[in-house]
Amino acid sequence: MRVLGVAALCLMAALAAPGQSRKLAVLQAVFHDRGESAPSITPGYQYTSGELIYFSFRVGGYAIKNDRVNLRWLIYASDPEGRLLWEPYNGTISEEVSHNDENWLPKVSQTLPLPPQLPPGAYKLLIKVSDENAQTSVEQEMGFRVGGRELAAPAEFSILNEGFYRSEQDRAPLAEAVYRPGDAVLLRFQLAGFKVGEKNRFEVEYGLRVLRPSGREMYAEPKAAHEADAPYYPKRVMNGVIGLNLTPDLTPGEYTIVVTAKDLEGKAEVEKQMKFKVEK
Repeated sequence: MRVLGVAALCLMAALAAPGQSRKLAVLQAVFHDRGESAPSITPGYQYTSGELIYFSFRVGGYAIKNDRVNLRWLIYASDPEGRLLWEPYNGTISEEVSHNDENWLPKVSQTLPLPPQLPPGAYKLLIKVSDENAQTSVEQEMGFRVGGRELAAPAEFSILNEGFYRSEQDRAPLAEAVYRPGDAVLLRFQLAGFKVGEKNRFEVEYGLRVLRPSGREMYAEPKAAHEADAPYYPKRVMNGVIGLNLTPDLTPGEYTIVVTAKDLEGKAEVEKQMKFKVEK
């Protein structure tokens, strides 16, 4: 005796002959691997922030009226807290069909860009299809996972995860921030805990001062970077970077970079000192 899975049973129902009862259904919903026509993603796959989701599904069990199919569809996704990732994608399927097309299964293919900063966890994708001819609708929920590191979420506006590097290609910071005269100094850090206002609006900026070993100011840039936006999905972290080119005749000693950051939306300010050494 042959046993059919749930998906196969749904497909058979969608292909029911004319005269049999038909029930609107979302069929063959697939997360594709790196392309809308590629095979499905592997079990346990985890997306990353900013990655593209390639997704498709078919519709069965629709009604035909005046030799036409009239369907509307909607796709949206939510994070583990139930927050929407983007404005819902939507579209229509309005086609003229003949008797030979009654078992046709319309297909919807969509590329869905994930926002750049997502916390890891379980996410949901919801598909809703409405049949205008039959005045019926159906919904189907799909799950997917996002991996990566937890995003910084301090209770107050903060400068975090600072580290010195030798080049932009380095992933790990230096164990000891020691440079030589003529070297390039690269400092990376993050700003987090800034206020997110109405419609996810934020506004953050930072400046810097470089102090000599004596404490005297060697260089200053009061407004080194500024970022303001109101993205659909909230931004939680601003990545900061500072690059310095040391002169060949620079006096050895311990130098200090003072970063002053401002949360203009939340009216908060924070300052932090990061030290590096120059040795011959």
